Amino acid sequence: MRGTGCLLRSEGILLLLLQVYSAYADNFKVEVPVEPVSAHVGSSVLLPCRISTGASAVGMEVRWVKNGNEAVHVYVSGADLEGQQSLGFKGRTHLNKEALGAGNVSLQLNNVRVSDEGSYQCLIVSQSWFTDSTMKLKVSAVGSSPRFTVAGRLDSDVTLQCDSEGWFPKPELQWRNVKGADLTGRAVLTEKQGVDRLFTLQSALQISEQEADEITCLIRHGEEKKVLEARVHIGGEFFSLVAPLWKGLSVFFIVCLVLFALCISAAVYYYRKKEATKEIQRQNLLAECDDLRQEIKSKGFALKSEWKQIQAESVAVTLDPDTAHCRLTVSEDGKRVRDDCIDKNVPNTERRFDHHPFVLGREGFISGRHYWEVEVGKRVNWKLGVASESARRKGVLDLSPKEGYWVLQLMFGHDLRALTDPETPLKVLPPLKVGVHLDYEEGKLSFYRVEDRGVIYTFLGKFSGKLFPFFYPGDEGEELVILNKDTKNKDQSDNSVSLKMGHDKTGM
Repeated sequence: MRGTGCLLRSEGILLLLLQVYSAYADNFKVEVPVEPVSAHVGSSVLLPCRISTGASAVGMEVRWVKNGNEAVHVYVSGADLEGQQSLGFKGRTHLNKEALGAGNVSLQLNNVRVSDEGSYQCLIVSQSWFTDSTMKLKVSAVGSSPRFTVAGRLDSDVTLQCDSEGWFPKPELQWRNVKGADLTGRAVLTEKQGVDRLFTLQSALQISEQEADEITCLIRHGEEKKVLEARVHIGGEFFSLVAPLWKGLSVFFIVCLVLFALCISAAVYYYRKKEATKEIQRQNLLAECDDLRQEIKSKGFALKSEWKQIQAESVAVTLDPDTAHCRLTVSEDGKRVRDDCIDKNVPNTERRFDHHPFVLGREGFISGRHYWEVEVGKRVNWKLGVASESARRKGVLDLSPKEGYWVLQLMFGHDLRALTDPETPLKVLPPLKVGVHLDYEEGKLSFYRVEDRGVIYTFLGKFSGKLFPFFYPGDEGEELVILNKDTKNKDQSDNSVSLKMGHDKTGM
């Protein structure tokens, strides 16, 4: 009977302890957010956790654990135990010691990574009780804005590529045209996930000439579907126009197939229908060609037809040694000049430049249209243009139209400008060959980049009196060679800077 009584007393004590612990557990709870906490890659986030009663946690043990087995942060009786912390979280967590006195054990996580996403357990242990609660952290990363590149061309089609990187979770990439139609189904998408678990997207879409218009690449991300987009206008210059002969042969081939496939009566009907369609297509093509011409001209380029006409107005010019500065040496045939940087004993006539190392062409123009080319190569310093016969040649000169000079200048290999008043800086690529075209009656002097027919600059005004080609060879000591049109092909391999001119019946 005594043993039975002792057993009953032991069970009663155990029951009492369980009731006491249950009472403590009911009173001391850990409060964490019910909804997941969101954070962006690279930012800092606060993982909220507090004791419901506000009891001080300074003398307690606080543990943060990820996914039930990875130690995020350990705090015991006033000290952080970094030795018990997982390598992936070292140096990135912070527990506010001042807030512990109010029962706030929230953890700050810095430099958030994609790998930080998951479940986090906030565990508090005292001498008489322990309790815990679990919350979730969701990580996201917004990548770069979409970028367009031309990935390739096939016949008259262009392949556009849209790239963007640094996303998590994986976003959705879409293609749309100017009418809002979805073109994504035609695209080829490549997805890559780096060691940092961020996604890189690369999508390629082939566009035909008929679809040439505004194309949009959109990236939608997250539950709120955040949208980043990029637009590109695919103009006609990306496409090669099909030769009319090829067009005719294509239509003929189609008509032949129809004739072979159908009976004679049906073939006649479809042939007439195709002819009508052909005329509509021809009209549409002419309209597209007009639009393309306007677009090319608006971007500062000469059309092929205009360029041929300009080059057909080439003239032959020779240098006039009587105008050359005393430092310049002009060959006997008047086709070569260089700056020797040594003054020579020459007659100081009214026609000769005495301060600047300039020289004029022997031929002058008082009417008509005239063209010549200058191969400037990679020279870093030159001046080209025309000068009025009455323009001052002595002393320090102001090379501006009001003084009778219309001049294009390059300095330091990159500073290209028109010598207007004030000067006009030109933000164009320095040319390797310069074409100079004078239209006397129209009052226009135009400079072209010969290699791509780009218009560098055009002087507009009104000319009077005789105009002469104007040259400054620079101070590099290299010879400037003027060639007639019939010798241009022979001298193309010459390393010297060359001026290429043709014969014009209107030349003087």
